[in-house]
Amino acid sequence: MNHYINEFYLTAAEVNAQEEMPLSRLVTLIIDTATAHANSLGFGYAHMMETNTSWVLSRLSIDLRRMPGVNRKYMLVTWVDNVNRLYSDRMFELQDGKTCEVIGWAHTTWMAIDMDSRRPTDLLVHKALVDVIQSREFGGEKIGRLLPLRDDSEGYSYTFKVSDIDVNRHVTTRRYIDLITDLWSLDKYTECRVARFEIAFKHEARYAEEAIALKAPHQCPGDVYDTEIRVGDTACALARIEFVER
Repeated sequence: MNHYINEFYLTAAEVNAQEEMPLSRLVTLIIDTATAHANSLGFGYAHMMETNTSWVLSRLSIDLRRMPGVNRKYMLVTWVDNVNRLYSDRMFELQDGKTCEVIGWAHTTWMAIDMDSRRPTDLLVHKALVDVIQSREFGGEKIGRLLPLRDDSEGYSYTFKVSDIDVNRHVTTRRYIDLITDLWSLDKYTECRVARFEIAFKHEARYAEEAIALKAPHQCPGDVYDTEIRVGDTACALARIEFVER
């Protein structure tokens, strides 16, 4: 099947103080749904490891009409939109499971890296991946350009721990997202919700490294901020987040 549907139920144990899905949980579900679709088509984690390669998320953007709320069913629909030698673009549609209302979209860009060299491999050798490309309407905005922050940005430091490390031996996407969302107070999320989020992963961060999470207002109108996760002088992740009032 050229598209894949993942159904899930949001429990009270998974929500935040606003009784909504945390951004990092939504991103984790997006990754899990992509993995399940790839597995079903024969180019998932197990198949890639046969050639000593592994999928790595390179970029992500999410547009939200509203966050998923507690005690409701939802669906993530995903499909492969494009494949070239280095990157594969995969799209998502987030639907309310009861009303089938579309409440969000996501655009993800993936690489397959060699586990020894940590360099990208040629995706066009995976014919099954090319064969499932689907042309389907996408209601969100694709990923824009993100730049490193100024030196006068504000933030806090964090040292990566055991629970922050994934199967590829680098920091999880979830930890990056949580570091970014923690740049604001609880009151901020009581008054506002996330309407759009973008992130680009630039460099691997590893266990026991000390990172700095930084933010600065974006120059465009609105409640928009640029953020960065930095280890030393190296930018590991760049992100942009847009808030709207509830």
